[in-house]
Amino acid sequence: NHKQQIRTVSESFTLPAVIVLNRYVKFRFSYVACNRVNVFYRDQCVCQYCGKTYANDHLTLDHVVPKSRGGKNTWENLVTACKKCNQRKGNQTPTESGMHLLRKPRKPKASVLRTLKKEQISPQWKNYLWE
Repeated sequence: NHKQQIRTVSESFTLPAVIVLNRYVKFRFSYVACNRVNVFYRDQCVCQYCGKTYANDHLTLDHVVPKSRGGKNTWENLVTACKKCNQRKGNQTPTESGMHLLRKPRKPKASVLRTLKKEQISPQWKNYLWE
């Protein structure tokens, strides 16, 4: 249990750190939202042009095919880029700008445990998770 408490009008409960299920219903996640945070997570906060790692506030999303040329907000068209590389590439494709991608962008698999890193899993959960 955590030290925090949950209070109702008449009672107080200690906040549990782990909830054990008596029954498990399998559910397959089939969709991962294509948004800024998830694209940064997929690319591990590494600029896909220069290869340097940055904090989230120093990164931008870059459209491989620019929006002005019909590029969509899809997993296959969005990459993480530092501000300097994104400005240098401008309104061009990577080939036109002479800047090549480190990795071809693709849609990630939708598995919660595969996307979590071991250091993100609470030590209190380890006895209850399968590996």
